[in-house]
Amino acid sequence: MIKIHHASQVPSNQSSIPPDLKVLIDEIVHAQLSRDPVTIGNTSESGNAHRSYGMSPKKEHEVSRMSEYIDQLLCSGSMDTLHHAVDVGSGQGYLSRALQKLGLHVLALDSNEIQTSGAERWKAKESARRQKQFKRGKDAQSVPNSKHHCTDPLFRSHVPTSVPAACAASKDIMRSHMGSLAHQTICINSLTLESSIHEWLFSGVDDQIAGCASMIGDLPVDGAERRIHRGKPVPVMMVALHACGSLTPDVLRAFLSNHRRPSAPSARIWTAQALVVVGCCYNLMALEDFPLSRSLRERTPVATLPLASRHLAAQMPSQWLRNENSTRETSLAIRKVVFRALLQPVLEIMGARETVANHAATSSSYHVEELRSAGQTPENRRLGKLPDAAYKDWETFLDHATSKTGVRLDQIAAQLPVYIHNEHRRRQLESALSVLHVLRCIMGPLIESLILLDRYEWIREELSQSSEVRESSAMDVGLVNLFDQATGSGRNVAIVIKPREWSSII
Repeated sequence: MIKIHHASQVPSNQSSIPPDLKVLIDEIVHAQLSRDPVTIGNTSESGNAHRSYGMSPKKEHEVSRMSEYIDQLLCSGSMDTLHHAVDVGSGQGYLSRALQKLGLHVLALDSNEIQTSGAERWKAKESARRQKQFKRGKDAQSVPNSKHHCTDPLFRSHVPTSVPAACAASKDIMRSHMGSLAHQTICINSLTLESSIHEWLFSGVDDQIAGCASMIGDLPVDGAERRIHRGKPVPVMMVALHACGSLTPDVLRAFLSNHRRPSAPSARIWTAQALVVVGCCYNLMALEDFPLSRSLRERTPVATLPLASRHLAAQMPSQWLRNENSTRETSLAIRKVVFRALLQPVLEIMGARETVANHAATSSSYHVEELRSAGQTPENRRLGKLPDAAYKDWETFLDHATSKTGVRLDQIAAQLPVYIHNEHRRRQLESALSVLHVLRCIMGPLIESLILLDRYEWIREELSQSSEVRESSAMDVGLVNLFDQATGSGRNVAIVIKPREWSSII
């Protein structure tokens, strides 16, 4: 197996790699984006505070790091008035609740009612816990440090002139102020996203919004802080933690669409002031989501990414051999791919038989149509999930796979490839397919880098063409490595957009 760690390292086991292939691998590794996580600060406190609320260690790491980064980003613009955030694809609401605890008023959007219902249940549990502790006189401990208070009018007289000092002072001063949290289930695209934010901010503004914010959990506080001034657009931050497939481009489209509008309240009642988005599931992107930038669209031939390439973008070869457990998992994952590839000729033989039988039997015809309705064909059907034990060896796998697919090898014995029952030939193919798959996976981080850089360049192009680009409204865009891939957070790069007058992105 080829071992790749960072772009500055070359593959180990160099003697077994042909020189030309080694050069190619080196070029691939050096061309991809670095994935080392940035230094954000101490997130252990917030992580421990969230640990008991249903998060895995991986999710805890992601929520802690992202909320801490957003907190620091907002504090860098300490004279701003941004108090509203929209969490797109909010899922169970872990990030939404973390942002609420920073003092933000959060709209959590998801397209799945089951996820929204689950988030509401977690919200209710947390509110009940906080209220119980509050009644016991432990309110100071029950409300985590709300650090985003650099601009709160109640405390401006206490805020020092430097941003770090302002944030430090606000941690001690604003321990009891919380934001608000509202959940909605919608079919999310760039248009519905914009309209949902509009409705959230201005539907029943005096009662629904102000009243919603006048709570610490379920405890009443002064609601005056939450009221929205109708005389100017309301600043909003858009965030998404692992926005799946086309959701990330749609969030970016909504941000850019809002930014292009004139700043007059009659044309723009809210303003997209900042954005922090981490994407994922590139295999679910729509065709129009790549390429986005003129730099790639105007190339001849136009750059494209077939589905197989987008699947590879999720690979993390730098993490394959980091410890014994990950090495075992990687070996098993490669074996699954290889065994499935070796099974394919068997499925094609059976598929051809079923196609012929289709003309003679209604039941076969129904079976073929059923496969096609699920995006399959008789020759190329999904095997589905098998237990890990099924991949112990080839014979065990073949027995499980044929039983699940209904294939009877005795009926097609004369047509079977030699390797099915010839161990020497099969092991040769297993070795060749394993190498091929590893080489394809090494391309994965480079493919993801291409997708990220295309989005980065597209945003820069769109922002530069905005009709209202002035020094006061100019925006910076960057790519920030928020998460440590060693925790399992493979998609660790955030696209960040912020006002230029704020401090550096990192």
